[in-house]
Amino acid sequence: MKLNQLRDVLAVAEAGTFRGASRRLGIAQSAITRSIREIEHELGVPLFERHTKGVRVTRIGEIFLRRATTVHNELRKARDEVEHFKQNSTGEVSLALSGASAIGLLHSILPPFRRRFPDAVIKLSEGLFQIAEPGLMSGESDLYVGPLDTSITSTLLAVEHLFSNERLIFARAGHPLSHARTLAELADAEWVRPTFSVRYTEGDFAEMFEAAGLPAPKVVIHARSALLAVLAVTGSDLLTVLPRQWVELPNMLGAMAPIELDLALDAAPVCIVRRTDLPPTPMAEYLTDLIRRTGLEYGRRQLAQS
Repeated sequence: MKLNQLRDVLAVAEAGTFRGASRRLGIAQSAITRSIREIEHELGVPLFERHTKGVRVTRIGEIFLRRATTVHNELRKARDEVEHFKQNSTGEVSLALSGASAIGLLHSILPPFRRRFPDAVIKLSEGLFQIAEPGLMSGESDLYVGPLDTSITSTLLAVEHLFSNERLIFARAGHPLSHARTLAELADAEWVRPTFSVRYTEGDFAEMFEAAGLPAPKVVIHARSALLAVLAVTGSDLLTVLPRQWVELPNMLGAMAPIELDLALDAAPVCIVRRTDLPPTPMAEYLTDLIRRTGLEYGRRQLAQS
């Protein structure tokens, strides 16, 4: 099995056609067809099913593709590491992080990283751990930074606590309930519930009302991203619950503000998560250390302000 065959399998799977893979790689379609035929013959199974509009990956092909993707990503990192030791600052690093983590940390992380690696490419993706986990496991992402329920992690992942967090109830600026101080005053409100599938953000949304002896909140919108929740709230009288970092988003307070209740709403701790069995490149190691120092300092500031 040759490395160019793995490259061709990944290109065809991503493009969905041999012609598209040919254009993407800049090589003849006949060469890609021959490469795929050879690797399928070696494996003794078809990796793709042909149809009128192109190809789709078979079930066995999906299994092979997961491993091939990991190999491809590790080879990229190996190349980046060699370039690093050649005193070349080129290469790439991939960071997945939650929206709240991006708001709180990204502006402090990017400038020093860019000074250290001015020619590097940083690949950023936004989402919670459930979205980032496949990329971490395949090696596509170097690390994840964001809230984490540690009970769902794999033994292949190293989890490092950065700082504890809290949530706030948000409303549009000038909301009639903006001066409320108890949950009881919000009992008749309508809500946008962030359906993030992370403990502290969904499961206990209704529990905080139940604990206060109040009826369950009236949820009229389920938002699968914090941004959608923000947009729904700023244009209506709906309320929502989000990590406190959304207060820090530039210009946000002109459209949305927290309701300062007389109770604390815990949030999942913000962590760094990375693979334990894949050695990080020097670039990824530097980024991890930068995030660690920035995150710990951010946590200390939040604690001092509370």
